Amino acid sequence: MTVERPQGFQGYHRRHDWQEDPELTHIDRGTTCGEYLRRYWHPVAMAGEVADLPLLIQVLGEELVLFKDKSGEFGLLHKHCSHRGASLEFGIVADHGIICCYHGWHYGVDGTLIRAGSERENGPICKKVVHGAYPVVEKDGLVFAYLGPPELKPPFPVFDTQADQGVEKVPFSLSTPCNWLQIYENTQDPVHVVHLHSNVSGIQFGVASGVDQIIEYQDSPLGMINIQTREVGEFIWSRTVESILPNANQTGAIWEEADSEKFFQRSSVLRWVVPLDNTSTRTIGWRYLSSELDPGNQDNRSQIGKESIDFIGQTATERSHEEAQRHPGDYEAQVSQGAIAIHDRENLASSDAGVARLRRLLRRRVTELREGHEPPRQAQREGEIVSTYTQDTVFLASFSSDQQRAFGQTVANTVIRSGDRSPDERVLMVKQACETFARRS
Repeated sequence: MTVERPQGFQGYHRRHDWQEDPELTHIDRGTTCGEYLRRYWHPVAMAGEVADLPLLIQVLGEELVLFKDKSGEFGLLHKHCSHRGASLEFGIVADHGIICCYHGWHYGVDGTLIRAGSERENGPICKKVVHGAYPVVEKDGLVFAYLGPPELKPPFPVFDTQADQGVEKVPFSLSTPCNWLQIYENTQDPVHVVHLHSNVSGIQFGVASGVDQIIEYQDSPLGMINIQTREVGEFIWSRTVESILPNANQTGAIWEEADSEKFFQRSSVLRWVVPLDNTSTRTIGWRYLSSELDPGNQDNRSQIGKESIDFIGQTATERSHEEAQRHPGDYEAQVSQGAIAIHDRENLASSDAGVARLRRLLRRRVTELREGHEPPRQAQREGEIVSTYTQDTVFLASFSSDQQRAFGQTVANTVIRSGDRSPDERVLMVKQACETFARRS
């Protein structure tokens, strides 16, 4: 049966009463998604931003003051002094804690009132007042905070790629004026790489990234992965890109060309998509640099930092508006969806399977929390090394399309099964899985 296309020029008759999806996009305290995000540690600044003066920041809809006292401890306190509301961004950093400029109220990094200015020392007000404060951890040049219920504070996780001594970890922080979800769900939209980063704007990453791919999706112990399998010359390249719930992401080598064999090559970036409020976001994390990840020396360390990174299309300031129109990148595609993308007006297709799956996973988690079930922890013990599942494997072989699909699944399943093994063992497991698959094909 032939189905006729609908008639054109229907702008007047299109719906205009589109509805937001606040369950996933609104992140203020008390909202379902806001409470879910508050169950995890988030990077809130680069340590290099915190010098001798307090730093005013916004995270999850809250205005906070981040500082490093003279003993070297970081503090993250509510902006307004508990006395009469002056901003602690104008406070005096002390040997321990911070002192409000207005009347000298002195707070420890945990919010305890050490001295209430001109009130007598250890007076009754000190036993009454505790200022709002959140726990802070500094790790490899990033400052992380936990903004949830203190009695539910999870152990601080260390992902296995963070523990890799063979890479240089360079912090970066990028601001984007739109809702966090339309940035985060891009991590499970590999189809856009072929179109936005290759066909439309020219090659913005490696040439091999523009080759047509077979894509599948599956859950992982930390969230979900997409499995991209391509034939590049005489090699088969299988990449797994990972979304670590609730808002972290790892991806493979930025400039990968799949021109030599490799097994279980790890990530070139670990980043968190942190909501500042409902309509602004900070993408913050590390670029991982090494000769293995970048044999062509295309990384540019000098471009990685505050509001800057060494691949195109991630900020508003790197190009003119005309250049961005001619060669748009992720920033333009994401911000142009609107301050908060309206899911109700979308028409998702089969190529959006990863986005739909990620939204379902997030919705399941926020629903479970609303029903009283706490989300899973990333680490069970403080500082535990947590296995992750992002990698690139390039294998010298020629397979049919069906075989390529099966090969990608074989690699991905091996990567997930190997999570309890050492890095060297995981490399060997993936290599052996590839060789076994080739013999049986």
